[in-house]
Amino acid sequence: MKNEKDSGFIARWFGFAGWREMSARARIVTQVAYRVFFMIGLAGLVIGYGVVTGSDPGGVAIVSMIVVWYLIFQVMVNFVFIEGSR
Repeated sequence: MKNEKDSGFIARWFGFAGWREMSARARIVTQVAYRVFFMIGLAGLVIGYGVVTGSDPGGVAIVSMIVVWYLIFQVMVNFVFIEGSR
């Protein structure tokens, strides 16, 4: 197992190792809350896209929104709950 100082950019910024560690110990209610907030943020992106463009997102747009929002959400969760608690 690597030390925190040995972790790379992706592991440090996106907190995948910390997320796995946290999810193993976290309560079910906490996990549900994270997923609900993720879906609320994604819904906001989709609604915002529809308001700005005047159309529904299709194929590539929706997939790119999901990927980008997932990475942003991971960074926020990592820095607020994982790195912030150390």
